[in-house]
Parts: sequence; C-alpha cells; structure tokens
Amino acid sequence: MTHPIKRVINTVFLPVSDLKSSIEWYAELFEQPIRPDKTGGGIYWGVSFDGTGIILDNNMWGFPPMIMFESVRDIDASYAFCTDMGYSPIGELYRFDEVAHFAVGGNMVCWAASHERPQSTPGDAHPLLTRISRVLAHGPLEADTERWYAGFLQRDVRPDPLVQGLNGIAMDRGADLLIDDNRLSQSDKVYFEKLRLELRVAPALVIDSPDVEAARSHVIAKGASEVSAVQERMGAACFTFHDPYGNGMMVRQTR
Repeated sequence: MTHPIKRVINTVFLPVSDLKSSIEWYAELFEQPIRPDKTGGGIYWGVSFDGTGIILDNNMWGFPPMIMFESVRDIDASYAFCTDMGYSPIGELYRFDEVAHFAVGGNMVCWAASHERPQSTPGDAHPLLTRISRVLAHGPLEADTERWYAGFLQRDVRPDPLVQGLNGIAMDRGADLLIDDNRLSQSDKVYFEKLRLELRVAPALVIDSPDVEAARSHVIAKGASEVSAVQERMGAACFTFHDPYGNGMMVRQTR
C-alpha cells in the first residue's frame, strides 16, 4: 500500500509577529512581487521556490517553525497511521472544504486540493538565493531523531550526499530533510514561553547560493540580523542570518 504521508516537504511555516511587515521584508529579501491572492487567514504563501516554499504565519507567533509534509487525499489514513504508531503529541484533525491538517511531533501533515492541481511554473530564481535545498530537523540525540523520521516517512536514513557527516532522508521532490545534532547549525537553544520548552530551532532551512560572499552582502543590505561570518562547515562555505522575527536560516555555497 502507498504510505499515507508523502515524502514531500511542501512548506516551512515561519512564525512572524507582524504579517504585513514580514510579507514586505521577505518580498524585498527574495526580490519577488507580493501576491495578494496568496494572503488569507493570518498566513501568507510567501516565497515561491521549486518544490518547497515558505509560509509566513502570525497565528503561530510564540511557537517554533514547523515543517509541513503532504498527505495523501485520505488524510484519515495519515492520522490513523500516526495514532497507531503512538506518536505524541498529536493534535486534532481539522477539516475544511479544500484543506485538512493535523500536527504531530512538532510537524504538520496536510492535504490540500491545491497540492493535486498542476503547479504553476515557479518564477525566475533569485541569482544569489536560488532554492531551499534542505529543511533541518534538530535533535539533541541524532539517532533518536533519525529513527523517528525514518518511521514517520517509512524511508531509510542515509548519509547526506552534500553535507559531510550528517544524515538525512531524500524527498520525492523539493528540499530534502537533514537531521542535525547542532554540528552544522552551531546555534543556541531558544525558550518558547507558550510551550515552556527550550528548543534548538535555528536555522530552520538551508538556502543554496552560487556565491555566499555576495549573498551575505545581499542579506545585510536587506536588513537581516545576526549575520554570521562565512565559514567552512561540513564540506561547504556557509553563513547564517535571522529575519526581523527571530527565524534563522543558513545560506550554503553550491558546488
């Protein structure tokens, strides 16, 4: 039988306190037009990448970024699978006309009618920030995190072909999942008052660039904060930065 959870990271939700200003900031960062038809319900489908994108969500403010995996049309099968596996915490299954979703283990599983429609061709990639190539799953015990996602996606964990020394799970399209025990991120934990938990969440994703030095100058000019120096980490030059709302990202040199 087809596994009910697709091996596709459709989106990374980034929590923002001010939706309007965050839309403007990200549109300026990636030099993309603001799309009024993509706004609704406190969220904005923010960045058009090939396969994996960003959603800005002010309903999540105070919570960590969240990975959204796609579900098959029968989302009840996805929910039953997670329940049978004993995953915790698992949230309520919410149903609407063209979308249904639930949260599990800090992730979201979502079916949307739009996922099954022909996707519009993405616009021209930014010359310095070309695509999201990896979405990070942070875990203090790398093996435990690997086992969880291997069971969740029913796919083997393998050495990442680009990030030396780390393992991940290849997705069917879009960004791959990269499991990081902080050797790549080298970031501190953040305390989330609403969860009463201290978690490591930054960077949330890795963006490819053909020229990281120029990309670093670009994000500084666009008002990014906590921009690190360019360093060699696990096989490639990279740097990290934060948006004005505390969401961290990494930019990594492509070969």
